[in-house]
Amino acid sequence: MKSFLIYAVRRIFLLIPFLIGLTILAFLLGVLAPGDPAMAVLTMDGTAEPTESELLAMRESMGLDQPFWMQYGSWLTHAAVGDLGVSYLTHRPVLSELMRRFPVTLHLALWAMGWVILLGIPAGIWAARRKGHAAEIGLELVALFFISMPSFWLGIMMMLIFSEEWQLLPSSGYGDALHMILPSFVLAAGTAAAVLRLEQTSVLSVMEKPFLLTERAKGLSASYIEIYHVLPNSLMPVITMLGTFFASILGGSVIIENLFSIPGLGSYVLSAIWGRDYPVIQGYVLVSGTVFIVFNYLVDLSYYLLSPKAREG
Repeated sequence: MKSFLIYAVRRIFLLIPFLIGLTILAFLLGVLAPGDPAMAVLTMDGTAEPTESELLAMRESMGLDQPFWMQYGSWLTHAAVGDLGVSYLTHRPVLSELMRRFPVTLHLALWAMGWVILLGIPAGIWAARRKGHAAEIGLELVALFFISMPSFWLGIMMMLIFSEEWQLLPSSGYGDALHMILPSFVLAAGTAAAVLRLEQTSVLSVMEKPFLLTERAKGLSASYIEIYHVLPNSLMPVITMLGTFFASILGGSVIIENLFSIPGLGSYVLSAIWGRDYPVIQGYVLVSGTVFIVFNYLVDLSYYLLSPKAREG
């Protein structure tokens, strides 16, 4: 337990440079993006083009006349206490809007991760058991199909089949579990297929390890060896992969949320991009990036608990 706590604290300190880099990236997206934030604020209500004096006054009030490092320091100071600014379009605090919509996106992402785990890992184990059989080749072709298909095209096809043709599932909205089935599956399909292939490869690799010969020589049953030796060792690369793919799930949810009319971060961020609402873009990058870093931190901790080599290191 003590070694685990030391490892956990050490990993937290290693995350600090990544958090600093994330804040720099989020800030630069608002500062170096094309367009003038002062112009965007003054013209968002459709009024006539502002004068040069009005632009200068607005830039000064927004702190845009200061050097980049001073702007970054001011923005970081406010962000550290939860002040991500006010949206140019809605005139509401960015953090409150993000926190209001983030649970919806997180809910969708967790559903998607559930599909990935429940479909990808068991299917990968099943494919490894049937290596070279026709069923395994067919499953690999299905996985290749889902990896290759763009999520928006798959979403449209799923809506046409399950919502329009068969009328089994709702095609849009956010509410009960039925509303989450289609968008979460579309969001998870490519990732689940990739996890399937990785788990299959990992299981086949573990089954060739010399230590399994010793276990078989002890007279242990095949099912016992698979559950207590093959499965834990084969999950190591998959767990690492899931931490990386969680970022793609959060990023991909922007498209899926708009496609299925889910009131998460997707519609909010896209409208901010079109309207050059820089505080919202900065806040989204900061919040989603932080979630990604925290998720990978949890993956590191789970890897430590599952891997004897990590504990020895």
